[in-house]
Amino acid sequence: MNDENLTMWFANWHTDNIQHLVKVKSIYCTNSEFQRIEVVDSKVYGRLLILNGEIQLSTKFNSYIHESMTHPALLLHPNPKNVLIIGGGDGGSTTEVIKYNIESVTVVEIDEKVVQVAREYFPSISAGFSDPRVAIKYLDGRNFVENCRQKFDVIINDISDPRESACTVFTKSFFVKLYNCLREDGLFITHAESPDSCEEVFYRVIATLRNVFPIVRPFRVWIPPYIDFWGRIIASKKYDPLEFDAAQIAERIRDRNLLLEWLTPDLFYAMFRCFSKDVINKMSQEWRIITEEDFPIFKRP
Repeated sequence: MNDENLTMWFANWHTDNIQHLVKVKSIYCTNSEFQRIEVVDSKVYGRLLILNGEIQLSTKFNSYIHESMTHPALLLHPNPKNVLIIGGGDGGSTTEVIKYNIESVTVVEIDEKVVQVAREYFPSISAGFSDPRVAIKYLDGRNFVENCRQKFDVIINDISDPRESACTVFTKSFFVKLYNCLREDGLFITHAESPDSCEEVFYRVIATLRNVFPIVRPFRVWIPPYIDFWGRIIASKKYDPLEFDAAQIAERIRDRNLLLEWLTPDLFYAMFRCFSKDVINKMSQEWRIITEEDFPIFKRP
């Protein structure tokens, strides 16, 4: 893309004190019932999906975002068959999940318009939605889990920042219900903001999951369009990522014939062990459990 095709600056307000400017060309803009949805093209990040003024998806760095959101949990499970994705309206997680020998993928997305926009403007990333194993339900994620009778091998929390309706899927009561939706060896993976720019959310989500699951392992991933090391967490009933070395992960990638652009066996091994001393110390401190009555204020400094 030539610079002359880029006609405006998009300002991503990363925090109150950091403004991320990207030169872009506007492609599409609308307001759904739930949020403002924008699609822009950029030279640096490729095509971007922006929700309520924040970058959610980048075509150039999609593998960073969605391979880290899905494969760490799917690779840990010896034979994932039934997967639930909460959120994931852009389709990126679904497209990664169906690389496995999956029987069913249930996508619970509250905003149908996001799915429509993804299908039109991000066809390769959202291609998984067309797979016959995939069922999309336009529902609130918490309500779905509260009423769900199905059991899943892996549940993926692929949602936006924890504010407004998204707050409900980060509380202890939700995690307890989600735990009961997993099979006896099931795994849950979620994003958890960043220990660098949103530390209270990051540490309190870890503390809350530790109150519900026997195994909780955070990791973080550098995602260029987010200009941050983004936190992710695996919560597991049985399988511990710290017990898997790079050779074991390489064998699973090979046996499952996975074509990956970002994740390597060495990276899988390293990303659960790459926290600095200050983050490790803070993770060992006492943090309050997240409840509906005591939810952290989502604010980046």
